[in-house]
Amino acid sequence: MMGSRGLGAALLCAVCFAVGLLDGGCKESPRKQVTVVDGVEVVANPAVPLHKDPGRVLKVREKLRIRDTGDRFFFKYPERPETGPDGSIFLTDQDQLLKFSPGGAFLGNFCKPGQGPGEIESLNRYVIEDGAVYAADSATNKVVHLTLDGRYIDEWRLEDHFETMTRKWIVGSMVNLPHVSGVLADAKYSFFCTSRSDGSLRKTYVFPGKFYRKPRVFMRWDFLSWVANAKRDLLFVSLSREYQVKALDLNAGRVVRSFSRLYPKVPYVVPENMKAAYAAGGPPKPDFESDVLELFLPDADLWVRTSTVDAGKGPLFDVFSAEGDFLDSFHVPVKGKIIGIRGGTIFVEETADDGTIAVVLYENLEYGKD
Repeated sequence: MMGSRGLGAALLCAVCFAVGLLDGGCKESPRKQVTVVDGVEVVANPAVPLHKDPGRVLKVREKLRIRDTGDRFFFKYPERPETGPDGSIFLTDQDQLLKFSPGGAFLGNFCKPGQGPGEIESLNRYVIEDGAVYAADSATNKVVHLTLDGRYIDEWRLEDHFETMTRKWIVGSMVNLPHVSGVLADAKYSFFCTSRSDGSLRKTYVFPGKFYRKPRVFMRWDFLSWVANAKRDLLFVSLSREYQVKALDLNAGRVVRSFSRLYPKVPYVVPENMKAAYAAGGPPKPDFESDVLELFLPDADLWVRTSTVDAGKGPLFDVFSAEGDFLDSFHVPVKGKIIGIRGGTIFVEETADDGTIAVVLYENLEYGKD
């Protein structure tokens, strides 16, 4: 008579045999592993995400094209797209804070040069929050508070320059480069966070990295990208050539989570502007590209632009939850530089043959369906 343990083993063998007929063996699917190291939750994901169709080409459709007409505004380096509550579109470009209607009509430049009330000497960043615009002047560490139609409300100055705001914190960042020259040395990447309710409460968080500096050659060894989850007072930070993202909880005052996934390395391709430096025996040359190139937060989930690019399919993006679960992975089939993702809209900078630049809005046709 067979015991319960023997019966279980027999059933397992039967399942293995059945699976073996299909794929040549009984293999357990790799699973997410979670450990805690020095109080930090470390999430190691497998190579395959939870989505049923990973590695596909995302379904997108062009819905709007904003062209540089050379009239009342210009595009040279458009970036930092945002959308207003009415669907209006905001962009920055060389001391311009441009507003467009939901249909792409130019509505105005909110950046007025100068040092007086409401004027901005050097535009750094901006945030749209609660029906208002907060624009940062990096020359004076001044934050200018405007209505959504550009009318001046008030302004204030900060000890550190402003880059973004979360629910409770004003956030800026800075890098301290190594003093030594000609070798790969330690650099400090710092985030400065000031309480919005008590300006005297200020926290600094330091992430270590590597940097090479020598006259005419400046090279980041660790590739930095970060983005804020404003509602949860989180900063997602990637500062490594390896596949790793850290979640910095501003309220807890520490990194609470680090997550990664198994990732196939991409061989390093020497950029044109670095060939002479390498030929002269300058900085060390990596064997592989940085795994993580850029972080985006369209909504609650984090999008990671990886170093994998398919010429026909576009760059590969991974999607993670705030808890570090590897949810999805797909190629985004657009030509040009992705400058932002907001909800179901992907903003892309595209350059025509004649050199003119357009910002193209693509609709993610899969957004909100899962």
